[in-house]
Amino acid sequence: MVVFSLAFVGCVNSKQDIEIPQWYLNSPANTGLFLYGSGDGENLEAAKSNALNNMAAGLVVSISSSLQTTTKTSVLNGKDSYSKDISKDVKVEVQKIKFTNATVKNSQLINGRFYVLMQVNRIDLFTQKKSEFDTRDNRIDELHGSLDGKSKLSQIHILQDMYPMIKEAKAQAIVLNAINNEFSYPLYVKKYDKYIDSLDDIKQACIVSVETSIQEKYFADHIVDMLNLNKFKISSNSSKSDVSIKLNVQPKYSMTNGWNIAKVTITISVISDEKIVSNKIISTVGRSSTSQESALEDASKRFREELESVTLDKIVFGK
Repeated sequence: MVVFSLAFVGCVNSKQDIEIPQWYLNSPANTGLFLYGSGDGENLEAAKSNALNNMAAGLVVSISSSLQTTTKTSVLNGKDSYSKDISKDVKVEVQKIKFTNATVKNSQLINGRFYVLMQVNRIDLFTQKKSEFDTRDNRIDELHGSLDGKSKLSQIHILQDMYPMIKEAKAQAIVLNAINNEFSYPLYVKKYDKYIDSLDDIKQACIVSVETSIQEKYFADHIVDMLNLNKFKISSNSSKSDVSIKLNVQPKYSMTNGWNIAKVTITISVISDEKIVSNKIISTVGRSSTSQESALEDASKRFREELESVTLDKIVFGK
């Protein structure tokens, strides 16, 4: 026990002998011109990398504070929150920043370990990131402008393809504001939210018909039920619908140990503008001790479970 105590005290004293520079212990606060970050490492490159990570972490804190303030203001004014769907994306976007214009303001080697203070010119960083943002923003507007004259299903496909770009652009807009507070990100975020909302509007205005190849409507009824739950308009007349869903249901029956078995293959064809735009196949099995029809109904329940697992949206409206 005595040996341990002496060793411990010796360790503390050796650490106290290390004089860490004040510019590292008390890194300067960000200014209107520069961002700062400090870090240490076993070599200079590792110390620089850690300092830039520290700089990015500071931006995340600044952005989180800004989002909370904006959200509270939006709630008080009875408006939608600007942070809709983006809080977690912002951190990812910050982590992707490459501070290519970073310079070493201070560095020191102490007992074989490097200590570094990095700085980044905010104007240069903003110019770089704004150029990347403008490219994505212009592409989003171009795609949205291409919706006119297209079928509702085509519009849905385009908007769904746009969604990942929109999420990234929203996060980029908020990061740009953190770099340059004069950049008005709410204008862009509102525009993007409007684009996202238009996807729901088109889906709800889209008239869908459902047909089945067999007399029993167990499988078709599950499709219709899920369309109703998602507030789609249903029509029994395919000629008056924007999208027609046709189910080619192929059951095969057998008997096993007194059970009626129905093995069913369902091909879901989605038709728009008199063209088949997608075919998806779901296979399912049902059984019953009473009849083939009951076995078929049981198979339809497994079909419903598969629809809910994959999601109706992906099956019907996904490419």
